[in-house]
Amino acid sequence: MRRDKVFRGRSNRGSGGHRNNSGRGGGSGRYNNRRSSRAPRHASFDSGNQRERIAVESGHLVMIDQFMFANPQFLEKLSKIVDEDPTMKDDLVKDYGGVVVQVEPGTYRIERDPYAPSIVVHPEGYKPNVKDLPDKGSNNQGHVYIDTRCLAMVDRELLDDTILLEKYQQLWFSGQDKACRDLLRDNGGAVRYGFGRLGDELGVYLSEDDGIVCLWPDVSEEVPAEVG
Repeated sequence: MRRDKVFRGRSNRGSGGHRNNSGRGGGSGRYNNRRSSRAPRHASFDSGNQRERIAVESGHLVMIDQFMFANPQFLEKLSKIVDEDPTMKDDLVKDYGGVVVQVEPGTYRIERDPYAPSIVVHPEGYKPNVKDLPDKGSNNQGHVYIDTRCLAMVDRELLDDTILLEKYQQLWFSGQDKACRDLLRDNGGAVRYGFGRLGDELGVYLSEDDGIVCLWPDVSEEVPAEVG
């Protein structure tokens, strides 16, 4: 799927759309494979805030660029379907570069490994083995496009909280990005940085047996052949 189609309806961040509408693959060409043989290995995950959890009561985990919860176009379309079938929200999230993954209701933790690079969302109390992740990621759920360097992860039910989203939007456009992330965390969500300075295109994979969701760069930009 071409990215310019996924991000339809976007414009510059200052005018109410996304700040990157280049139509390119989010800088994912820096990663030809999920793991680079030249990348240094690390003994443990870089987990960020160890206390951070995702509460997924609905069983549907939304993964999307943090800006989308402030995007006027996204919120306008969301307001028109808030009382419709919940699966319509899945389609809207996908239209704006995100993914909704069906998981067992519960509490999840996040492990981020900048050396793999990978982000692993797993049930609380389950410690994933990084060596096993390639075998667990056979069920592709789509791709997440990150242009603001931060991936937001929330329960789909949070999309019904119009008051919270209005507050998020106000904070965002007043330049309080950190307050936006804290607001999501205070309401059962989580936020993690991506890996590329210019953005990311992350494949999303689900291991249904143990409820693990894995994200890693898996799309390479095509390199034009030399002429002459």
